[in-house]
Amino acid sequence: MAIAVLASCGCQTVRTPEEKIASSNIPVEFTKVSMPEYVVEPPDLLLVEVLEALPGRPISGERLVKPDGKISLGFYGEVYVAGLTTLEIKEKIVLHLRQYVSDDYLGLWRLDPGDPEDPDDDKQVPVDPKDSDRVFVDITAYNSKVYYVQGDVAAPGRMPITGNETVLDAINYAGGLIATAAPQNIRLVRPAPPGACCQQVLPVNLAAIVSAGDPTTNYQLMPGDRLMVYRDPIVRATIFIDRIAAPFQTVVNSVLQYSFAARSVKTINSAVVGASTANTGAPAAAQPGAR
Repeated sequence: MAIAVLASCGCQTVRTPEEKIASSNIPVEFTKVSMPEYVVEPPDLLLVEVLEALPGRPISGERLVKPDGKISLGFYGEVYVAGLTTLEIKEKIVLHLRQYVSDDYLGLWRLDPGDPEDPDDDKQVPVDPKDSDRVFVDITAYNSKVYYVQGDVAAPGRMPITGNETVLDAINYAGGLIATAAPQNIRLVRPAPPGACCQQVLPVNLAAIVSAGDPTTNYQLMPGDRLMVYRDPIVRATIFIDRIAAPFQTVVNSVLQYSFAARSVKTINSAVVGASTANTGAPAAAQPGAR
């Protein structure tokens, strides 16, 4: 039993020296970095505006990136936008709309005045689709980039990332630690980027962050991060013992219930037999003086 309890508790704390983390270039609370250019994925929400579309067929408003990676432009069909930046999406929309709307309306030509003293020198020059001033694309809801908080917190789950969250923010957004949590056993798991060999597993010293104001392990969160709050070893051991003992408790309870039922039936039968014997026994002796 002792070996089983030790095995259930385990040792899950990541023992990476904090000095090594402090000397690294991992972004933390006071050394945050800007996120790379945002890449659109489902279910982000885009704002698409075309100043001059076909009469009665305007293009204006928010467009949801559907699970297949496309957005709908209504009458003008669909455009695949997953994995693209806003500039790339704008260029793709402009090129898609050329089959419905003229280049002039899409802002693909502009007037080059040339020599100011020569009015006949004016000419039309082409404009790159992504530089058009008639089509606008922006992101109104960043829904696809998230991080996860798991373990013994009040509200574990999936949370959107804005680029400014830290470990302390994540714990607060998740409602804080619950009574069964082990504050000394928290770690941040960062998935390996494409081409890397393995993920990063970073220890979190919550006591130093909260009580000492030490930002060494108050990491800046990145898309896809997993913050894991482990359970206290004593609580884990108690739960493990309860699981081991549960089948035996079920058997014992069943035996006790059967025994109680058997005794109850025996007692009832004894009472019934006694009452029957009393009713069918010899008549009572006559009293003196009776006729």
